[in-house]
Amino acid sequence: AVRREEILAATVEEIEATGLRALRVSDVAARLGLSASLVIYHFETKEALVAEAFDFAGRQDIDRARELAAGQVSALQRLRDVVGWYLPSGSSRSWKIWIDAWSAGLFDAGLRATFAALDREWKSILVHLMDEAIAAGECTEPEGGTASGATRVLAFLDGLAIQVMVNSETVDTEALSTWVDDFLTRELG
Repeated sequence: AVRREEILAATVEEIEATGLRALRVSDVAARLGLSASLVIYHFETKEALVAEAFDFAGRQDIDRARELAAGQVSALQRLRDVVGWYLPSGSSRSWKIWIDAWSAGLFDAGLRATFAALDREWKSILVHLMDEAIAAGECTEPEGGTASGATRVLAFLDGLAIQVMVNSETVDTEALSTWVDDFLTRELG
């Protein structure tokens, strides 16, 4: 029997390959050599499969961010490491699915709830690192507090990711790191 995680991973791969609009349960099943009815058996609807697939992908990203946040370097460096990892890089493969999913989330309450939960976790990681860096005297508190600062950092990064993915000829990915570094320096003093 194919585990749910394998189906979720195949769903993420299919979304990366063809986009959410073209996603068919039968294509996910074909990736695993299964019948579409077996996929539906595990997830009941395509919408439930998609919401769980995004949660699955998001949890993998958050797990990696938590690993970076737990590193042995200074809190400010760990914050920069997490932010640097969050940035779109190279082919920006995973950003393709997130941008696609944000759009779908406008019309799907389940996806919106998934993204809201993931967003809270990302902000929690950033707030914790900011608080730790402030306590260590490595930076100053952002205007409005660390929760506001974390929200601004994520909004800035998300906006850059969209520009890189949709308008790549006007955004130099090498300059991206400099922009983010400058933004963090202004944000955290």
